[in-house]
Amino acid sequence: MPELPVMTLTMVGVACILIFIGAPMAMALGLSAVTVVYWFEPVQNPQIIPRLLSEASTSFVLICVPLFILAGNLMSRGTVGRNLIDFTTSIVGWMPGGLGAVNIVGSMLFGGISGSSLADTATFGSILVPRMMDDGYPKDYAGAVTLTSSTLSVVIPPSLLLVLAAATTEQSVGRALAGGLVPGVLLTVLLLIPNHVICKRHNYGTHIPFSWGNVWSRLKTCWTAILAPLIVLGSIFSGYVTPTEGAGLAVFYVLLIDLVLFRKLGLRDIWNSLREAGILTAAILFIATSSAVANWIVAFEHIPDFMAAVLLNLPGGKYGFLAAIILMIILIGMVVDATPATLIFTPLFLPIALKMGIDPTHFLVLVVVGLALGLTTPPYGVCLFSISTVCNIPMDKLIRQSLSFYVFLFIALVLVTFIPEISLVFPNLIGL
Repeated sequence: MPELPVMTLTMVGVACILIFIGAPMAMALGLSAVTVVYWFEPVQNPQIIPRLLSEASTSFVLICVPLFILAGNLMSRGTVGRNLIDFTTSIVGWMPGGLGAVNIVGSMLFGGISGSSLADTATFGSILVPRMMDDGYPKDYAGAVTLTSSTLSVVIPPSLLLVLAAATTEQSVGRALAGGLVPGVLLTVLLLIPNHVICKRHNYGTHIPFSWGNVWSRLKTCWTAILAPLIVLGSIFSGYVTPTEGAGLAVFYVLLIDLVLFRKLGLRDIWNSLREAGILTAAILFIATSSAVANWIVAFEHIPDFMAAVLLNLPGGKYGFLAAIILMIILIGMVVDATPATLIFTPLFLPIALKMGIDPTHFLVLVVVGLALGLTTPPYGVCLFSISTVCNIPMDKLIRQSLSFYVFLFIALVLVTFIPEISLVFPNLIGL
């Protein structure tokens, strides 16, 4: 009979008590993990803790996290985000539910620079939701489209969640990012379906006639925004720059366009963007360092081996394991924010997936798609709170209008989970 994992159970118990009394997740996890290490003394040298904290916070790859966050913050204050919306309107605005389609496709393009769902909800919630309301869309429906399409920004490269998932499991960040491209496009197409059906049924919005002249006119005024994702992603996937250098390139490009060329960014905008990026980055690194100690305790007590023994014997083999994983990821995403969930659970589940013969890139992508769904669902969906606050929409109305979109997000998750080629075709094509 295996020994009881006393340290892990104690850590989880202390963390739950701290969260119950109002402590942030990172603080609860870090404090409980450090307390357990000093109390039980699993190793003679207590220097293991600062070493783990240092390794978790000094990875070169993680430098791209604040840079992509900064790029998204600058975009939301400059012309790039607005120009992406204007150009997308000229391309898909003619469809039934045209501005809803603009919201969805625009989120995909916006995610190609920022990699952040929160930046997406802030930009599209403040710009496109009022525009949709003026065009005859109900406020809660406009918010629901913005909410569910924000999932695209953490799946489409350069996804921050994919960067964190790859970095914390020592997988190739470039291959993981490439693996998110086709699933991101799939999510976009699937989200367009309920938008088309609902808007056609309820006659939401006005018809915007398609015109090649309008497309050309928008292309001439919005070309700087269109080039942004092409330059950032093209340079990363071609191998000319690393993901970290690509993040720096994204910041440089946005500053070049909106500070130097169009002069739409002031010093206050830059300062506020830096401050917000610093606060969010500090939170992410706090979670990363806390989860590093917690994951060490879990590995020390061989919890992954115990879980592997259970999950490897599930009926259905690999497919039974994948079905169990997506159900667990959905439940985890509903109660834990996507960033700590990525840092805590991805290293726990990936070794088991490798034993099942599952490609690591495929597994990282399906975990991120599942956690992206959790960003929009109650009770802890960060984007749900963000849209509710930015647009002043009651959460119950927002959730009710999002139900049809949740169905198609789940369909996308199932397809990505059970058809690995969706995640692997692009990285294999470009030789990553």
